[in-house]
Amino acid sequence: MDWRDLEGWSVGPYRIRVVEEGPTRAAGQHHLAFYLEREGIPSDRPVLRGLYAEPRPLPIPGWFDGFFRNPVSFVGEEVRLEEPCLRDFFRAVGRLIPPGGWLALAYETFGEAQGIHQETEQALRLGIPPVLTPLGRCLLYAGCAFPIRDWSIAEGWREGPRKLQGFRPRDRSLYERRVEELWEEIRSFLRWAAGSERPEFQAARRQVEELLSLWPELGAG
Repeated sequence: MDWRDLEGWSVGPYRIRVVEEGPTRAAGQHHLAFYLEREGIPSDRPVLRGLYAEPRPLPIPGWFDGFFRNPVSFVGEEVRLEEPCLRDFFRAVGRLIPPGGWLALAYETFGEAQGIHQETEQALRLGIPPVLTPLGRCLLYAGCAFPIRDWSIAEGWREGPRKLQGFRPRDRSLYERRVEELWEEIRSFLRWAAGSERPEFQAARRQVEELLSLWPELGAG
């Protein structure tokens, strides 16, 4: 899908607006900003902003490296996107990522920290699987969670802020293998955290229950 095709995409009571922000140095790459429009009024700031690389012949996949905000501000009013809207939004964004491609969402914010970033960082620090964190769920909704890599320590200055990077498998057999690996990671965590009363672990267990209820819809590959 071309990124322009997401213009006007319905996300609950909102519609997506996509703006290209200036040129890039590389062919096929775009600085994109995704706004949500409510009753004809766009959000004050992008809900998602980052660098998008169009799919190219293998071995170069398409990818999007971005920063996501939630809540969103409309004329100064803060609005938190609930899970159904998050699923709709990231399903749409996920259409840009081809098999073998990836989507990354930063949780290190350099002064723009929101709860979604702080909660993700704290959960990762405690050993909670990335898919059970707020930003990890967004990657799953986009179909880019097979696997999720935590860039907690960048390997060089080009990697930018710390982030979660989620991949879309190249084929069905790889998808099925990654799904089993994902659930084994979750089962191992549940065994390790059994009996803990930490609120972060309790929240993660609730996320497992939600994933189980949503999996027929989310896990279709």
